[in-house]
Amino acid sequence: MYDGTMDDGKMNDAIPSAAASTAAGELRLIRALEARPEPQIPADFAARVASRVPEAKPVPLPATHYGRNAMVISMIVLLAAILVFAPRTAGNSAVWLTVEWTLCAQLVAIAVWFGTRRGSLG
Repeated sequence: MYDGTMDDGKMNDAIPSAAASTAAGELRLIRALEARPEPQIPADFAARVASRVPEAKPVPLPATHYGRNAMVISMIVLLAAILVFAPRTAGNSAVWLTVEWTLCAQLVAIAVWFGTRRGSLG
């Protein structure tokens, strides 16, 4: 371990002063980092920026009826499928009867949903 002495028994004065200046520099650095900065943003900054922003104009969106069209097409397809599968259910097959009732339930569900929508046909 180094005790700060030279070989001839004298103290080395350079080492303690260097350590003291390093400690003082670190202390100044810590104080500078911990100091609260002065606010540099003016009080009316937000108001000035907001006054420069152009006024937003509403974007006109055309009315689309994709959902309504999909419901109408689905009802037509389901009605056609019910009519196609109707002769097969005459034989009282449980599979075709289940298919027929499932298609009817889907048609009724879409018709009810379509009827509860506001402005569905207009």
